[in-house]
Amino acid sequence: MVTIVPAILAKDVTSFEEQLKRVWGEVKRVQFDIIDGKFAPAETVGPEILMNVDTIVEFDAHLMVEKPEGWIEKCAVAGIAGVYGQVEKMEDPVKFIADAQMAGMRAGLAYDIETPLTKLSEYIDDLDGVLLMSVKAGDQGQEFDERVLSKIKEVRKMSKRVKIIIDGGLDEVAIKRCFAAEWSEEMAEEELDRSFLKMEFVVGSHLMSAQNVAEELLKLEHLSH
Repeated sequence: MVTIVPAILAKDVTSFEEQLKRVWGEVKRVQFDIIDGKFAPAETVGPEILMNVDTIVEFDAHLMVEKPEGWIEKCAVAGIAGVYGQVEKMEDPVKFIADAQMAGMRAGLAYDIETPLTKLSEYIDDLDGVLLMSVKAGDQGQEFDERVLSKIKEVRKMSKRVKIIIDGGLDEVAIKRCFAAEWSEEMAEEELDRSFLKMEFVVGSHLMSAQNVAEELLKLEHLSH
């Protein structure tokens, strides 16, 4: 089964609640997109909103913010399970990873579509996941950018263990192309299956705009590799 993680990007409390309601009971985990208005023009609600949300859903936070290191405590207090910070605005990736994990959260680095995977090999063994943007970070509803496909190959060459999260412009065709990027003639079938299991797909507008979210989610989850 393909791991699909719905994304919520909300500019106010009402929008957040409406989007959460759409996936309520359908998934165990949601990605909470947090933008501070500096990394990108849009500004969303922050992690503190979760203090007033009674939910059994687990949240990962995608921090599209200036100095993601400064958001770790707020995310931990809000009960967030994993944090993925954009490296473009990060002063110290080592500190970000260590502080997040010490706070009991999963830690990952996020790379915008234009950003090369410079120095990733230095951190990859300590990461819980690498988030690769397949659109320009900061907004939903964009088209899938195939430049991410070579990055998928690059990350998997660095580590067969780390989880790869693809985020942006995803539909059935794009997800299958990402799986194809994982494929290698050098991999045995069993190894390839394990590699596929270490991929996740963050789907925002495609899922939230669906007439029947449960049906669309089921269709994506059962895509063949």
